[in-house]
Amino acid sequence: MTNTVEQNIIQILSRLDIPGNAAKIYIYLLKNGPLTAYAVSKKSGVNNAVVYRELERLKSRNFVYQLGIKPLKYEAINKDGLLKTLNKQNKAEEKLLEKSLKIILKGKRNLISIRIDNYNDLIVEIKKEIEAAKKKILIRLWSEEMTVLEKELRRAESKGVSIQLLSFTPLENPIGETFSYNIDPHSFTENWERGIALFVDEEKVIVGNKIGKYPINAMLTNDPLITESIKDQILLDVELVKNKREMRKR
Repeated sequence: MTNTVEQNIIQILSRLDIPGNAAKIYIYLLKNGPLTAYAVSKKSGVNNAVVYRELERLKSRNFVYQLGIKPLKYEAINKDGLLKTLNKQNKAEEKLLEKSLKIILKGKRNLISIRIDNYNDLIVEIKKEIEAAKKKILIRLWSEEMTVLEKELRRAESKGVSIQLLSFTPLENPIGETFSYNIDPHSFTENWERGIALFVDEEKVIVGNKIGKYPINAMLTNDPLITESIKDQILLDVELVKNKREMRKR
C-alpha cells in the first residue's frame, strides 16, 4: 500500500517537473528528515552527486529548505506546505499557459477572401480600406479610378499614411510618391483592360481585373500568399518606372 501511495505522489510530482529521483528524495525527507545530503544518499541508495543536484532542484521549487550550517541539513515541506506550493505552481502555470496562448493566437490571422463582381461594390470596399489604413498604402490604378478615389487618398495622406501610387497612364494631381508609365490610355486600352491593386498596412489587398466591364473580376483578401505577391508586383512596377526615369536623365 505504501509503495502505491508513494508512486502516486511521484507521478504527480513528475508532472510538475520533479522527476523520479527528486520525488523519491522529497518523500524520503518527508518521512525521515531533516537529513544531510550525505545521509540521504547513503540511506536512499541514490548516488551522492545526483542527491546534491536534485536537492538543489527541490530547493529552487520550494519543496525543501535548508537547516543550519554545520552540518547542513535539508527538510521537506510538510503536507500542507506541499499542497500550498502545488496550488501556487498550478496557478502560475495556468497564467503562463494563458499568456502563451494569447501570444500565439495574436499572431494568428483569420483568413478572409471575398469575391467582388460589381464595380460600385469594388469602389466602396477600396474606399473603406483606404480610410482604415494606418501606416502604408501601395496602389496601382488608372486615371479613371484616381478621379474616384482621390478624396480618400488625400485624406489618408493628411493623416500621415505613407502612399506609393503607380499609374500606367498620366496623372494630373500626384499624391504621395506617384509613379507613372505615362502611356497613352487610348492606345493602351486596345490591348489591356483596366485593373486595380491596393495593398494596405502589410495585411490586406484588393485586386481587380477587367474592371471596365461587368461582371468584373475582383477580390479582397488577407491571404499572405496573395498579399505578398501583389505587393511585389506593385513594387516591381515602381522600380521599373524609377529605372526609366534614371535612363532619361542620362
